Amino acid sequence: MSGQHVVYGFLRPFLRWAIPDHDVVLLHLQSEHPPEDLFSSGMGSIPVTNRCRNWLFRSVWEAGKLPTVIKAGQFDVVLNISGAISPRCPVPQVVLCMNPWCYRPSAQRNMLDRAKAALQCLAYRRAYRQAASLIYLSGHLRELYRHDNSPVVERSYSVSLVGLSEETVYAAREAEGTPRRPWSILSVSAMASWKGAETLVQAVAILRQRGFPVTLDLVGPWPQPDYEAQIRAQVSCLELQDAVHFRGKVSRDDLHKAYAESQVFCLMSTCESFGIPAAEAMCFGTPVVSTDCCAIAEVCESAGLFGPPDDPVWTADALQRMLTDTAFREQCSENAIRRAERLTWERCSLAFRRIMDVGKDSSGRTPAEVQNNDLSQTETTVRWRLIALMLPRHAEQRGCVQQLHLLDDIFGANIRRKANVHTHRRSVH
Repeated sequence: MSGQHVVYGFLRPFLRWAIPDHDVVLLHLQSEHPPEDLFSSGMGSIPVTNRCRNWLFRSVWEAGKLPTVIKAGQFDVVLNISGAISPRCPVPQVVLCMNPWCYRPSAQRNMLDRAKAALQCLAYRRAYRQAASLIYLSGHLRELYRHDNSPVVERSYSVSLVGLSEETVYAAREAEGTPRRPWSILSVSAMASWKGAETLVQAVAILRQRGFPVTLDLVGPWPQPDYEAQIRAQVSCLELQDAVHFRGKVSRDDLHKAYAESQVFCLMSTCESFGIPAAEAMCFGTPVVSTDCCAIAEVCESAGLFGPPDDPVWTADALQRMLTDTAFREQCSENAIRRAERLTWERCSLAFRRIMDVGKDSSGRTPAEVQNNDLSQTETTVRWRLIALMLPRHAEQRGCVQQLHLLDDIFGANIRRKANVHTHRRSVH
């Protein structure tokens, strides 16, 4: 859900800016129809067969069929949301980078995970070096890419933080003045093994030993059943059944209520490209305690305390200060609200306006203008056609696409093509 939240959030203000001067078309699975409000903005649609859910079929389809789709539609630019680039693509690609998992060994639990991460790194490395431009969700994510590719520097990049939904902003406004539950700690995420739940639970045990009657609500699904079992066993071993509550996935209304009523938000994650729950907590004025090794510290700034991962004592100390120092907590709460006010989609999506620039040379000419040597066209308004690929990949597929890239290096050659036609809808099978 967070991936779609990000992509559609960026697209809405971008469409208002781009259309009708440019054409924008979204390529998506037939069963995953985009929100209707995107079409009301004038966006076109190309649904593709649901067989593309299978990573192997998708990889073959992307290498063989997608270039034909791009050329037939006479598109000028591709926006790829997968973090990788598509093989044999005949036009420049802009890549949206959202996933740092492969760069975090602590998030990889076994040999299979490490093999997937290695393949994913290969695909990301190619995107970093060959994409016309990269868009990162945080400066932290860019540093991970740069470290993996040093000393190479990407051709062009921008950092676009994630905006808060209007629904969340409205709910926070309605919840102003809601009493906070004393000693309450809230953690919200898809509770994967790198989210640091064991560190937080251990910190709760330390605080209880110090005499503080803290409670912890763990909100969100558990994608790894064995990890959930591990944390439940830890809670039982520490005799924290009355203090730690597994809420699971809740409704948006219940989530907003939890943000508003809790005194502190805490997520000791080691792998976050942005940290949407932390940003949502700030919208409700809830201070944040988290790690300094991921993007949350960058996103939240002075709205909380940020320290080392896998350190229950530091976590307990930070939570203790936040829960007992009223003046400090209220200052962090005010800082959180001010910071959240800056996370609007209009502001965060400004960098997307540069997408249309990737097909121009240093003189501002399009590829077609360069080819035709028609300098008179540079004085006119250029109309672009953008296709956005709403087909995120699994790590295994990124690896397969990487192998197709290697074949393309040997047998293929990219071409450039430019034309101006009206947006239309098609179905590609």
